[in-house]
Amino acid sequence: MEEVKKKISKEEFENLKKHPFFKGKIVSSSMSPVIKEGESIVVDVGQMKIKRFDIVVIYMDDILVCHYLWRFNQLIHPIYMQTRSLSGGVDIPITLDNYLGKVVNFDLGLLRKTQIFLKHIS
Repeated sequence: MEEVKKKISKEEFENLKKHPFFKGKIVSSSMSPVIKEGESIVVDVGQMKIKRFDIVVIYMDDILVCHYLWRFNQLIHPIYMQTRSLSGGVDIPITLDNYLGKVVNFDLGLLRKTQIFLKHIS
């Protein structure tokens, strides 16, 4: 089981994308309280049926990062994804080349989605 937030090479990342699922262990609190440090995630690799607030794993700065999808811009090429953590801050936009997949064993839930949305529009 790989650790999410552990440094990996681009080649290792590309090899992960060849498998249907990825199992990883969270090593930070950026998605707490939904996903706590030490918990395991299951990622549907390459899953493209994604929408705002889905929890995804991306490759950024040589690490795997688990955040939620804030914006998915399909109007420009290359397509960019904007993700965020629950602890705050905004990630730099990434291309689909750096997208691993959608986390399938955790969900933000309606109440948390509403709280996040209201916080960012006010």
